[in-house]
Amino acid sequence: MVGKKVLGIILGGGQGSRLHPLTETRSKPAVPIAGKYRLVDIPISNCINSDIR
Repeated sequence: MVGKKVLGIILGGGQGSRLHPLTETRSKPAVPIAGKYRLVDIPISNCINSDIR
């Protein structure tokens, strides 16, 4: 796939009503998973591993 251009846009958000205790002071994409990662880190990692910068 030489010469192809791809634009990656990650949309994250939402009210987080089901995660209310965790989203009381932060947005849903910033909620930590396993104490180290955030929810938004997963799609970012997927894009990087797919060579979508």
